[in-house]
Amino acid sequence: MIVQSRPSHDNFYERQQFLMAEADITAVSVNVAYGFSTAEATVNAWLNSESHKMNIEGDHTHFDISAEQADNGKWYFTNIFIKKL
Repeated sequence: MIVQSRPSHDNFYERQQFLMAEADITAVSVNVAYGFSTAEATVNAWLNSESHKMNIEGDHTHFDISAEQADNGKWYFTNIFIKKL
């Protein structure tokens, strides 16, 4: 996302298929965000979005969060959710 200077779900399908095939995972979803200055602001924005909130409140067993700052100072956030067997 940093290279493209925009949030995206590019290649998510391929990552989802790989995780489901290789790690006994039955479901994968992701939230992405760009430009928020704090993690708290990002999570609040996700919680105020019905589809993003559904991911957060979904039936998952694991999650991971990544926050990367571009050279221009803007933050990119990814929150992935998985359900493992």
